[in-house]
Amino acid sequence: MDKYLDTLDFVKVVELVKGYAFSDLGKRHLDTLKPKVNPWDELELVEELLNYLIRFGEPPIKGLNDITSEIEKLDAGSLLEPWELLKIANFLEGCEILRNDLERREYQKLKEVFEQLVLFGEFVKEVNRCIETDGEISDNASPRLKEIRNEKKRLSNEIKRKADNFVNTHSQILQEQRYVYRDGRYLFPVKASMKGSVKGIVHHLSSSGATVFIEPEEFVELNNKMRLLEEEERLEINRILRRLTNMLLSRMKELKKNVELISWFDSLYARAKFAKEFNGIVVKPSSRIKLVNARHPLIPKEKVVPINLELPPNKKGVVITGPNMGGKTVTVKTVGLFTAMMMSGFPLPCDEGTELKIFSKIMADIGEEQSIEQSLSTFSSHMKRIIDIVKDADSDSLVILDELGSGTDPAEGAALAIAIIEELLEKGATLFVTTHLTPVKVFAMNHSLLLNASMEFDPETLSPTYRVLVGVPGGSHAFQIAEKLGLDKRVIERAESRLSQEEMELEGLIRSLHEKISLLEEEKRKFQKEREEFLKLKLKYEENYKKLRRMKIEEFDRELKELNEYIRKVRKELDQAIHVAKKGSIEEMRETAKTLEREKRDLERKVVEEKPEEDIGVGDHVRVEGGTSVGRVVEIKGNTALVDFGFLRVKVPAGKLRKAAKKSEEEKSVSPQKPSSFRTEIDIRGMTVEEAEPVVKKFIDDLIMAGIKKGYIIHGKGTGRLATGVWDILRKDKRVKSFRFGMPSEGGTGVTVVEVET
Repeated sequence: MDKYLDTLDFVKVVELVKGYAFSDLGKRHLDTLKPKVNPWDELELVEELLNYLIRFGEPPIKGLNDITSEIEKLDAGSLLEPWELLKIANFLEGCEILRNDLERREYQKLKEVFEQLVLFGEFVKEVNRCIETDGEISDNASPRLKEIRNEKKRLSNEIKRKADNFVNTHSQILQEQRYVYRDGRYLFPVKASMKGSVKGIVHHLSSSGATVFIEPEEFVELNNKMRLLEEEERLEINRILRRLTNMLLSRMKELKKNVELISWFDSLYARAKFAKEFNGIVVKPSSRIKLVNARHPLIPKEKVVPINLELPPNKKGVVITGPNMGGKTVTVKTVGLFTAMMMSGFPLPCDEGTELKIFSKIMADIGEEQSIEQSLSTFSSHMKRIIDIVKDADSDSLVILDELGSGTDPAEGAALAIAIIEELLEKGATLFVTTHLTPVKVFAMNHSLLLNASMEFDPETLSPTYRVLVGVPGGSHAFQIAEKLGLDKRVIERAESRLSQEEMELEGLIRSLHEKISLLEEEKRKFQKEREEFLKLKLKYEENYKKLRRMKIEEFDRELKELNEYIRKVRKELDQAIHVAKKGSIEEMRETAKTLEREKRDLERKVVEEKPEEDIGVGDHVRVEGGTSVGRVVEIKGNTALVDFGFLRVKVPAGKLRKAAKKSEEEKSVSPQKPSSFRTEIDIRGMTVEEAEPVVKKFIDDLIMAGIKKGYIIHGKGTGRLATGVWDILRKDKRVKSFRFGMPSEGGTGVTVVEVET
């Protein structure tokens, strides 16, 4: 099958997908992908990773670089350099991060595959401890290395101190007031004429001969010590690198397994990114062939025309006809390419509803090829490949033949094309064929296993639309195109006269069918567009309806939450009271109650003693302590006063009365309210809590004075703030026996039902 893949642009598409890989590992893995009869695992993994990208964005891939060269070096037994060990450690750390990320996702296939990534925690930890991020070996890599470097530092400071002193004390014999460090030794630039003044070893002579670089004898031993320390340091670093290298060598099989898995993951990642970029989907193998808005990935997005084509279950092939440059080749190529891509585990740039079959062989003859090496013509080159296809084809083969029968005499070419199609059908192969030849069109129209299709041609503009029309053959439109391009009308008429009457009628019939089907297709597209608009509008209205319902439910839910919050608060207070009650014994609670009662009496006595008594007499306007209703004292007997509130006379302890301002003339003019006309409800909607408080208290007064036990306070639902404020007022009023929200028949949560002591 491989020799046909390049013909179908498969290799070019793989190159396109390779551009989405994050490493060379993935690119090399993509090169290995070929059509196979069981691509399910690959497709399911790509599908899961595509869903991952859409939901969560990029997976963690930091550090997952190609370490193939480092592994080859390990295989050769070579010592790895610090930066090579760092690169491998970063790769292995990236493997662990990726594995941990996939383990917490719900993608089962990805989990199962990549939980096989082996952890190298100890190695990564050791590399990070021993090697700095810049590739230098850390002082803490080993105790001996730290000791050597400390000694080197001490010795270096000593040598520099002596060198500075030497420069200062021998300035008259030095060519320059400095020292140099060459080949691991400290040297001094002594004037050639003064070299006898310094005992030591001559190492270099300047090009002019005027300067001699001498290592004074007092520095020889120090420099030797430094060289020894440097050698010891080198050996200790090599020992550390060898230890780290051996940690990998002992686990080479696992390391290579990780590289193999990351290569695979990168190829899946590249395919998923390709699908996301091209609005593609993962198509699973099916029992039929159907393309829905299939877009060839090598055609620019702004130019590609989606292909819609279906091979019915009762057909074995499609014969597509139509003018040159009309899209026939792209159509049949796309069928073969998409089949090869699906069988290789690639997603496809198409829409839901696309279906493709698995074939053991995909064979194609496409393009205007000439074999120069074999001195073959275009026809011969095509025929050589077709011969191989016919010989190898079977019932499990997909065969793509472009411009079958072209390149030779039309009559002979048509006869040969029909014979080839018949042979392939007898073998049970599935065919997609393009042709210009009229006899082949007629043959396809009359064969029960073949479906006729053509490329739509706009009769107004005389240009192709690149859309497939199923069920009707296409004309070549040679005369119309030639006329549009400027060929003389007389020449065209002369050409038409050479066609037989039968051919003219057939071409006319085909042209008429094309025009009618094109009009139908245009109407179909308009209807489809209108349907899509209708569905969008329907969806929009449904969403708005759901939103309105949700808002209503949320409003009701908010009221329930506020009520539940209040109930929770009351329950908490009750629980605390019960807890306190359980904590102490009955006797303790009784003693506490007696103590509290005594304290209350003492406090009341103290208040009475400290409070200046008001001189209340008959005729004074008064109100009961804590109340708002104003009445007039009509009689006083001992400590009890008879107070007239207009519609009711009540006996009240004199100590509970407080003088009140005299009623205004307006109040006096109002007829006193009779118990029979007293309303048992008040409406405080629209008030603030502060405005409602005196109104509610007055309402409680009126209920008590009227001897009515139950009243209704209408506060509405709203935000619940006013209801909460009303409940706070009632909770603090000792005259209130109980209160609750109204039953549905009483007004629900928009009303509070209050019961008072009478």
